[in-house]
Amino acid sequence: MAPRVYSVEEANAALPEVRRLVERVVDVMPELPEMHENVRIKELRFRRDGAGEEEQEALAQAVAALRAAEMAVAVAVRELESLDVTLKDSTTGLVDFLGERDGEMVELCWRLGEESVANWHRIGEGYPGRKPL
Repeated sequence: MAPRVYSVEEANAALPEVRRLVERVVDVMPELPEMHENVRIKELRFRRDGAGEEEQEALAQAVAALRAAEMAVAVAVRELESLDVTLKDSTTGLVDFLGERDGEMVELCWRLGEESVANWHRIGEGYPGRKPL
């Protein structure tokens, strides 16, 4: 199936849902490296100190928290993809909507914190090529 091509109005109408999903990704992504490190440390302690019940429970909780965070990001990204919205930067919340401008396929560009979709760039130019609509 061909990807959806958004008008500026349609992209702006989709923003409440897109914003919710992007916020979830941006909130969770910075936590992942520390969560991975926490699991690694607990695994090392578990191996070094033996399989005590306390260490085993701490490791299980750390792994469960990491998996839940990873799943939250994966679900949000999958939901964005189902809307045919491309997440370009998971730390700043930059996304693109496929659009059309003067008969040319372009990307309508939005970043978390912006009020509306108000920029565009040619496909492949990315954020540095951003221009106001």
